[in-house]
Amino acid sequence: MATSWNGLSFIFSKESYMTLILILAVTILWLLWSVSSYFRYRNRLPVPPGNLGFPFIGQTVEFLLANGTTDGIRLWMQNKISKHGPIFKWRFLGYTMVMMDQPEGNKFVLQNEGTSNHIFWPFQICTLLGPESLLIQSGERHKLARLHINRFFDHTAISRYLHGVNLQAIRHFADHWQGKEQLVALDVINLYTLSIICNLLMSLEDGPLMDKFLAEFDIFTKGAFCLPINLPGFQYNKALKARKSLLEMLDGLLEQRRREIAEARVPEASQIDILQKWLTVPDEEGNLLPDSFIKDNLILLLLAGFDTSSRTLAMTIYYIARNPHVYEEIIQEHKSILEEKRTSGKDDRELTTEDICAMKYTWRVLQETLRLQPVLLGGHRKTVRDLEYKGYYIPEGWVLSWNNRDSNYSPKYFKDPLNFDPSRWEERSPPFTYLPFGGGSHICLGYEFAKTAMCTFIHHLVRSYSWSLVNPNYDGPFIRDPIARTLDKTSIIVKQL
Repeated sequence: MATSWNGLSFIFSKESYMTLILILAVTILWLLWSVSSYFRYRNRLPVPPGNLGFPFIGQTVEFLLANGTTDGIRLWMQNKISKHGPIFKWRFLGYTMVMMDQPEGNKFVLQNEGTSNHIFWPFQICTLLGPESLLIQSGERHKLARLHINRFFDHTAISRYLHGVNLQAIRHFADHWQGKEQLVALDVINLYTLSIICNLLMSLEDGPLMDKFLAEFDIFTKGAFCLPINLPGFQYNKALKARKSLLEMLDGLLEQRRREIAEARVPEASQIDILQKWLTVPDEEGNLLPDSFIKDNLILLLLAGFDTSSRTLAMTIYYIARNPHVYEEIIQEHKSILEEKRTSGKDDRELTTEDICAMKYTWRVLQETLRLQPVLLGGHRKTVRDLEYKGYYIPEGWVLSWNNRDSNYSPKYFKDPLNFDPSRWEERSPPFTYLPFGGGSHICLGYEFAKTAMCTFIHHLVRSYSWSLVNPNYDGPFIRDPIARTLDKTSIIVKQL
């Protein structure tokens, strides 16, 4: 059927009506979107200032080069802030990043995790840590993963571990310090921190396997913060091979432990370690944890408990040697602890949680080391919706960076910030200016254990040895690979007391 209207002929069929309706619908939707966009963006705030640089690469290379030393990254930050202000955008490995100000920006990012942002790490770190790693989980998966780990690092658990940590420290000084006149402190402290975390996780004692773990972790950590070039000879490629080797070693340990469980011959010491619990205690739904979760999080805990504490202790030894008044005060604190134990008839080689709590000045010294040479320079969260912050518009998908870099060295928050002064920790720092263990839902769950292990080490060090630096005038540079150390890895001259 056809009809004529103004000389035009239309065919009124089902197909014609459907086409007309579709055209009208698309046109209406386009008009609605245009009007909505106009009203949404006509008064839109500007994005943060800054230079994104070349596509994908951006400032990746200059940032990684600056990040190689403590002064380098501090000067990089100061240069960006002088050009753009405390909030600026930049590009790293293809991601558009926004460096937030401190402390307000740190608070904004960390307190809104899970609502307007979620955890973010560059893909090479995610690949190295593994998909089940607690560090890269968010939301409900992160809560569940944290439940499986958190109970091993609460106050009650640390009280149980202290006796073993103390024995490890006594053995460490007998094996690696006694009779020595000169030491590379970082190298020997690596042995202490790795032995403690390996014993806690898997009841692994010193030996060839421990040595192999140490060698592979040294390669692994260096590959986490470098250009992710997976070609032979590049650091990232070496790190991936190190991860593969670590997984193979863990496979062997899991297989051995399962045989011991099946044959009811698990050594008594191993019955309380974390591996034993993960292999035998089901979750809330009655399921045992998968091997992928166990291995990824053993790697995470080994990494967190080994390199971070050893670098902090080595830098602490450096700062104590450079500041005689600090050395004298820390000696007096530990003499007082020993005298109290002897007066009350207690074994002065044992340590209790009360003794650790009494090491207040020791902890202030460690806190000051972590301010000047933080293990964690900052962290990242990816926006899940458009945000407004301090007059700036931040689109969904951009990455927010909270950080310690600027506030730790700011005279606004820390008087004489370049001076090593443990007494500043007699008072609390302003909120969100000092975050050595992170913040938000991803705050380090093992920081109390790390404090216990480091205080225990310093106690046995100062009661039995005095030391001085091989290079007493050394004042930098402090290498970050990726955690701070001196160029000579804190080489010291040792004298047994």
